[in-house]
Amino acid sequence: MPRSAFFSKEAIAEAGLEIIRRHGVEALTARALSKQLGCSLSPIFTVFDNMEEIQIAVRQAAAALFSEYVKDVQDYQPAFKEYGMRLIRFAREEQNIFRLFLERGNSLICNAPAAAMNCLDGIKESSQLTDDQVLILYRQLWAFTCGIAILATQSPEEYQEELISSMISTQFISTLSFLESGKEVKNVTPQLKQPAYKREVK
Repeated sequence: MPRSAFFSKEAIAEAGLEIIRRHGVEALTARALSKQLGCSLSPIFTVFDNMEEIQIAVRQAAAALFSEYVKDVQDYQPAFKEYGMRLIRFAREEQNIFRLFLERGNSLICNAPAAAMNCLDGIKESSQLTDDQVLILYRQLWAFTCGIAILATQSPEEYQEELISSMISTQFISTLSFLESGKEVKNVTPQLKQPAYKREVK
């Protein structure tokens, strides 16, 4: 008869998240978990089969934490900007947890959640943009915002809230204005410069 687990999956995942918050992604080990929970390894691996399952559960807990962080952004206008500002704020406040979102295969950053795109619904309703143009606007803003989030974790003293707000607004207005103009982007492929002509000196 299997032994009863002393901890739920959720409790173990939260413990793992706390380890990452304090010490970084690499610090999440079975030994660190047992120390954090104050137990042996047995109760942990009664609930989970291996560390891979634990890592998945911890990533899910991190995603849930972020979802809670941005749950009411649609109460703000413009909602997408509020979402972006909170993403960057989260990255600065929870740097180690934010790094989980940058891992290969983690879709929270690479493919923004539907909640982020839903924040652009008001833009579509108040403009003449097509669905394709709204998607372009979304991709431009999301990539730009995620880039600032990464930079803000590296240089928090340089990327203050006021500057970040201004940068996002500038990117949004620039992209929206370009799309509304009906112009097409000319895709320029970098070419190797030709050597400058040098006149022979006699």
